Amino acid sequence: MIYNMLLNLNLLSALFGFIGTILIFFYGLPSKINKDGHVNLVLEQEDEDAKKKSRRYIFLSYLGLSLIAISFLIQIINTVFNL
Repeated sequence: MIYNMLLNLNLLSALFGFIGTILIFFYGLPSKINKDGHVNLVLEQEDEDAKKKSRRYIFLSYLGLSLIAISFLIQIINTVFNL
């Protein structure tokens, strides 16, 4: 039973780390997107699509960072308690 728990924790940690890394790879650098949705070349109006895209990028980048942090936390728990 402990072996299955150990296998599940290691698998869960690896899975969270992998998914988090993929999310950071694709969404971790939202600096190219204008966060306010302003389009400076066209009458300085706000672009709602750019705002939505910015919010999505920020959410997914934080989700990726959170998954990587959870992955490390699971590994620490696994090491400290020798599961």
